[in-house]
Amino acid sequence: MSVDESQNFSDIKTFYIQSPLNPINETLANHLSSTITEQLITKGLTPSEEENADVSVGYLPSTTAKEDGTTLNLGLGTGSFGRSGGISLGSIFSIPVGEQTSLQQGLQIDMVKDGKFIYSASGSVELESKDSISIQKKLDELVIKLLEQYPSSAIQN
Repeated sequence: MSVDESQNFSDIKTFYIQSPLNPINETLANHLSSTITEQLITKGLTPSEEENADVSVGYLPSTTAKEDGTTLNLGLGTGSFGRSGGISLGSIFSIPVGEQTSLQQGLQIDMVKDGKFIYSASGSVELESKDSISIQKKLDELVIKLLEQYPSSAIQN
């Protein structure tokens, strides 16, 4: 997690969530967007149209498979923040899973104001099962964890 300490977060009242920075399942993208929106509302922010928002929120989901001590990263993504590569989250269902393979779901959330990153958080959770409902629940936990450090000065009284 990284915060621009020079930013006055109490000036930030509205946000706009961009489309995911890499191609993912549309249902999962909508769910992630909703979860991020809910968490930012609890921080005192209000959703807004892109042209009226104080900050733009981008998110980048990724999947990592670990097998026999080696790591394979999937879904580094493409988008306006300069990342390259990409694979949909739906593709994790086609990864051959042996007994020594574990999957981790990663997520990065970036907040940009006036072309400058002001908040960035990333993390991952291990997936015990690969069905969509389990993945959604793990992503919810991850969104809450990543946004809990968003500066409390943004909370309106």
